[in-house]
Amino acid sequence: EGVSLTGGEQLHPSATIQETQQWLLKHRFSTYTRVFSNFSGTDLLKLTREDLVQICGPADGIRLYNALKSRSVRPRLTIYVCQEQSRTIRLERQQDSGNGENNGAIFVYHAIYLEEMAASEVTRKLALVFNIPLHQINQVYRQGPTGIHILVSDQMVQNFEDESCFLITIIKAENGEGFHIILK
Repeated sequence: EGVSLTGGEQLHPSATIQETQQWLLKHRFSTYTRVFSNFSGTDLLKLTREDLVQICGPADGIRLYNALKSRSVRPRLTIYVCQEQSRTIRLERQQDSGNGENNGAIFVYHAIYLEEMAASEVTRKLALVFNIPLHQINQVYRQGPTGIHILVSDQMVQNFEDESCFLITIIKAENGEGFHIILK
């Protein structure tokens, strides 16, 4: 793996001829490795969409152009989550010592980027962030009015506001097997 293949996805202008060939193979353009056998990253990136369509035909030309120009996809929704600490720590954090200082306890939030905007994706990413085996998460709830627990569904996730912040409480399931996660 050359350093020129950033993230293994985009072709970097400094890619050597050999790295450019590897990039073409990795992105399913093996048919064109001979055509571009003397092209470096810079050479290939300089080609216009029209050049690539002329060399590779309409379908592969546009596909190659899109692969060369690909940008990371912006997530459709971002939420921030923080595991809720014990009540005493939260109260200490909120209380001021009188001189403008506090006890130094801070809340650290994790960003969760959602592409699918589905309840299953929220569960999967919460498992990763909080290091819980996915199969041990039984349910994910959102705390609603008067403290009721509402099951998180795809429709609910689609109605989250972008950049919403949630405190997360992880509780052991009633049967002792697995956990429930509550978004507050």
